[in-house]
Amino acid sequence: MACNSLNHDPQDSYGPGTVVDTDFLPLPAECRRLLRIFAARTPGFTKDNTLLDGVVFHGDDLPCIPGPIKSQAVTAVLHAMVGIVGLEILHLRGISTSTVTLVDINHAGLYPATAALVNIDGHTGPSVINLPTVPQWDKDRASNSPLVYRATAIYETADKGVWFQLHGSLDSWKTLALLGIGKDLDAEIRTNDTAYALIQDRVRKYRAREIEQLMVAKGFSGSIVFSPEGWLQTEMGRSLARHPLINYRQQTQCPILEPPLFSKVDDKRPLAGIKVVELVRIIAGTAAGAALASMGAEVIRVNSSKLKDYTPAQPSSLMAGKIAIDLDLEDPADHKRLTRLFEQADVILQGYRLRSLERRGFGLQAALEMANKRGKGIIYVDENCYGPDGYYAERPGWQQVADAAAGSSYVMGQSFGCPPGQGVLPSLPISDMSTGILMALTVMCAIRDRAKFGGSYHGHASLTAYNMATLDPDVRLYQRQVVQMINDKYRFPVWSSDAHVAPLYYSILDAWDKNSDLIQDEKYYVHFSDSEFGTDLRVLAPVVKYAKQECSPRWDSPPVSFCHHQFRDFSEI
Repeated sequence: MACNSLNHDPQDSYGPGTVVDTDFLPLPAECRRLLRIFAARTPGFTKDNTLLDGVVFHGDDLPCIPGPIKSQAVTAVLHAMVGIVGLEILHLRGISTSTVTLVDINHAGLYPATAALVNIDGHTGPSVINLPTVPQWDKDRASNSPLVYRATAIYETADKGVWFQLHGSLDSWKTLALLGIGKDLDAEIRTNDTAYALIQDRVRKYRAREIEQLMVAKGFSGSIVFSPEGWLQTEMGRSLARHPLINYRQQTQCPILEPPLFSKVDDKRPLAGIKVVELVRIIAGTAAGAALASMGAEVIRVNSSKLKDYTPAQPSSLMAGKIAIDLDLEDPADHKRLTRLFEQADVILQGYRLRSLERRGFGLQAALEMANKRGKGIIYVDENCYGPDGYYAERPGWQQVADAAAGSSYVMGQSFGCPPGQGVLPSLPISDMSTGILMALTVMCAIRDRAKFGGSYHGHASLTAYNMATLDPDVRLYQRQVVQMINDKYRFPVWSSDAHVAPLYYSILDAWDKNSDLIQDEKYYVHFSDSEFGTDLRVLAPVVKYAKQECSPRWDSPPVSFCHHQFRDFSEI
C-alpha cells in the first residue's frame, strides 16, 4: 500500500487549495511569524507588543513532525498564546508584571505524541497498554482484532480517485455490520492486510456520497477525503470558515453580572481558584482539562463507568492534577450531584455530541440560568468535530475524520506521491491534542474577559477548525525539499491509507528514538512516584514556562484512572 517516495519539484503544490512556502524559515522565526497572524485574527487578543515579543521560541530549526503541514509550529503558537493570556491573568491578579513566555519548540513537537510517551516503571510504547495497572476501557480494541483495527482506515470508493475515511468509533462491529461484515469472520481474518482488503472490497461497492449518507443515516462517523479547496466548497466547510479559530463570545442576552474577584490563594499560577467541570470523553477535551489543571485550576473530571472511553494510556498521560469521579445521569442522585458541580463551577468543558447534554439538563442554557441565579458568570466551552453550526455540527466525529474532511489527509497523500484524492493519515493524533490546547486557550480568554468585563461566555473548539487553520494560505505548507530534509534527519517510515493511528505514532517515536536524542531528554518530562499506575510514572510536562517557577504550569497530583475518586464538591476558598 506504500505510495511513491518524495521526488517532486519543491515548488509543486499539494493539491487544490494549498499554498507552499517559497523560502524556508527556521522554526523559531516561523513561530514568531505565525504568532502575529493568529493573534491578529483572534477577537480580543492582545495587541501589546511587549507580550507578543515577550514570547521566546527556542529549539531546533527543522521540524520533528513528518509531512508538509506546519503542525509543530501551529501547536507551539497555540501554547504561546495560552502563555500570553496566562500572563494577562497574572497581571490582573497583581501577582506578576512579567511579559516573558518561554516555549520550547521541540517540546511542542512532542506534545501531539503525549499519550505514546508515557513510561511506567521502565515500560513504554505498546507494552504500557498491557500493564495490569492500566484499565482497559475498550475491550474490542484491546482484543487486537484486525477487523476492529481496520474498521478505522481510508478506503477508495466506487468513484475512482475519491476516498473515504471509515471510522469504527467506539463500536467497530456496528460499522462493519453496515458493510456486511460480521463477528463470525473475526476468527477467519487474522492479519491486518487481509482485513483491509476485505473492507476495501465492501467500501468500493459504494459511491462516495452513498457511503457518506449511509453513515449519516445511521449516526456513524466518517468523511470523504476532501482537498482543502474541496472542503471549503462544501456548505459545511463554508459554515465553519465563518468562525474565528479561537471562538467565544460574551452572552449578552443574559443579565449583566459584575466581574468576580479572584480567589485569595497562595498558589501563584494563573488559574488558581478557578473551578472546572470536565465533562468530556476521548482525547481533545481531556487534553484541555490537563492544560487548565497545569495552570492551577481545580478540575473535576466526570465519567460514567457504564460508557466506553478510549486510549488506554490516556489516564496516565492526560489525567494529572484532576479529581476523577463516576456519575450515572440516569440516577437521580447523580443528576443532582452534577447539578451541584455546575452551580459551583467557573468553567464547563463539554465534549459530548453537540447539544446532547441539553436533554439531560446540562446544556448551555441551563448553565447560564444557574450562573444568573448565583450572580456570577460562567464559561461554557463545547468541543466537537465540525464546529458550532452547520448541518454536520451535531454529527459525531474523530481526529481522523476531521483530518479527512479539512484536507489534511489529502495533503499527506500528496506529500507521499499518492494519486490525487487518496488520503493518508497524519503521523500523530495532532488535531486531537492541538484542539485540546485550543480549547484551553478559548477558556482562558473567556476567564480573562470575565475578570475584566463580567458576564458569562460561550466558546467552541473543533477538530476540523484546527486542521483548517494549519492549511490556511497565510500559514502555508513546507516545500517538498524541506519535507525531505525532515525525513532524511529522522528516517521516518512510509505509511499509507491503511495505517491505524496507534501503531503509526509508535513508529514515529521509534524513528525519533533511533535517529535523535529528542525523546530521551528528561527536561521534557515530569515524574510521579506515588501514582496508582506504578512507582515511577513519567509523562510529558506542560510546554509553557514563565520566568518565575512559582507561576509556571505544573501538576500537583499524579494522574489517575477514570472514576478513581469518590464524589466531592469543589474546594471552598
